[in-house]
Amino acid sequence: MKKRLLFIAVLAWGGLSLSAQKLPDLKLPLPHDSTLLDVRTTNFPEMKELYFTPIPGAPVLSGPVRVDGTMREIRMEEHGLAYPTLFDWNRDGKPDLLVGEFLTGQSRIKVYLNIGTKKKPKFTGTWFYATDVNGDVISNYQWCCIGIHPQVVDVDGDGYPDLFSGQYYPGVVTWWRGGEKGFEPGRPIPQLGYQDGKEFGMSEPAWSVESWWYWNYSSARLADFDGDGLLDLFVGGCGGYRVARNTGTKTEPRFGRREFLYHVDGTILHTRRNPEVKVETGKDFHAEDACSMTAHCYLNPVDWDGDGVLDIIATDEYMREGELGIYFLRGVMTDDGLRFEHARPLFLATDGSKALPGCTPHIQVVDYNGDGVLDVLMGLSIPTLNGFEGAAELYWRYTGDLDLASPGKDTGESLQHYENMNVWQEQLDKGMLRKESLIGKLDDWKYLTLRHRGYVFVFPGKENRQKAVAVPMKAGRREFEYDKPAKKEYRQEVEKKEAVSCFVRGRKIYNGEDFEITVRFETIGSYHLYTKNKINANQVPVSIEITLPEGMSEVGEMKLPPVKLHGANEVYDGKILTFTRRVKAAPGMTGKVEVKVKVTYQTCSDETCLPVVEKEEMVELNLDKK
Repeated sequence: MKKRLLFIAVLAWGGLSLSAQKLPDLKLPLPHDSTLLDVRTTNFPEMKELYFTPIPGAPVLSGPVRVDGTMREIRMEEHGLAYPTLFDWNRDGKPDLLVGEFLTGQSRIKVYLNIGTKKKPKFTGTWFYATDVNGDVISNYQWCCIGIHPQVVDVDGDGYPDLFSGQYYPGVVTWWRGGEKGFEPGRPIPQLGYQDGKEFGMSEPAWSVESWWYWNYSSARLADFDGDGLLDLFVGGCGGYRVARNTGTKTEPRFGRREFLYHVDGTILHTRRNPEVKVETGKDFHAEDACSMTAHCYLNPVDWDGDGVLDIIATDEYMREGELGIYFLRGVMTDDGLRFEHARPLFLATDGSKALPGCTPHIQVVDYNGDGVLDVLMGLSIPTLNGFEGAAELYWRYTGDLDLASPGKDTGESLQHYENMNVWQEQLDKGMLRKESLIGKLDDWKYLTLRHRGYVFVFPGKENRQKAVAVPMKAGRREFEYDKPAKKEYRQEVEKKEAVSCFVRGRKIYNGEDFEITVRFETIGSYHLYTKNKINANQVPVSIEITLPEGMSEVGEMKLPPVKLHGANEVYDGKILTFTRRVKAAPGMTGKVEVKVKVTYQTCSDETCLPVVEKEEMVELNLDKK
């Protein structure tokens, strides 16, 4: 999560006040990506020499090779996330390339047909969206930060490959059942504690099925965790790295409680861990801080080293110093079932620097070239400027450490909504526009056009002559155990604050018939509220509806808090936001009246978005009070 920023009216920048700066004269609006399909990315990064962690039995990988098209570039525009996998879409015996995308709303899957061979895939770069047997586009609803991430897996064991993906909130996992004629329309797989339309609490412990944190950002994969022949659910996200056992049947799966995975030594599974986080049975803690230090994390369960025991290849956001992108966690059978060794990087740069350009690697383990050895297929977000000019100076820097937005919230995306830069220049001159909220720590306004684009790579694998041997071990005691009470002397250490608190009140002003209806928000951290600007089309802005009793009327316009641009959006500026509506009673009115106030809003942080909130309150006004 980005560091909290301190905003003041005038910022010093290079010895000049920010308001003295002149924004570039960009040709707006920028063309939409759909009109640039034949444009290729320039200044594309050259991959560094990598050192791959020696793993007995595992495929011997070589450096990533870009998967591209002969006619058009293979890339994900929209919000710049790419989730590739393989599947023989047209049933010609050759694997085709499927790539999931992130689009606020219905995220879809692009299909690139293989015009080469099974051992030498080749693509033109032309594509179409995957559809079901009814001809409807296969999609699932994602309203923040995570795209449709298809896994091809035979869920019910009928011999037909199925499609499977998780979802942002409320954590639905969707199954598109495969058959002779194609994929059936998607349907959710039942999960313990989930009910359609149920709202989950922000103050419940993160490991509780009643918690919003438990369900939010559900990246999902299927594999048999406990060896019973049923596919279980592996999830990452706000609730950390977890597994939910399949409590149904092979043909009708259903998933139980999502429980933490464990290392051999008993600590809950993690790739990066905040040293300040304390994990204890019955205690609430920030699960993402204990597991990955980001909600944007994924698990890929696979027997990578071929020893007959399930391993995990995990990925994180790869936006900050210390994040390594792709990790290997070896599976070990213990007296307490499947546990995992601690995470090791799958590879590092030989010069000790950042190993991959860009951010947000998403992988699938597949046999890309049909040689019988597993390869790693990877989607990676690469920064571009002015459309598709590769931002070479940013490739090897960490996006988050520059205080830049993650893919999907790039400032450049908002430029397509403006005819010219006049509006931005006016806000800059008035001190309403802040450099940090647009281009972070960068010092050149050219970065206003920054976008992330998703590209596909493959790490080819070769057979490893050294074989892995599964060695059973004794498991350490679990540091967190479900269904056991906390110690009596335990005191909650984590403040249970709502991300946004909303208060409504009414008061009489002056000595006449005028009153003020005030709606006051208090936000924490980097959470923010959206304005009704058209650039916020993908978010729900603050809406306040006031219903007055007969004889009362509104006076003037509602007084709004100041605004600022934040990445690709316009938001209200401040941690305490006050909306004030002045109302007036008709002469001679007496007694007490009630005013109905309906408030609707959605809030997001720099990493996650919360569900839409609607609340109604009745405010009593005493017309007799002086």
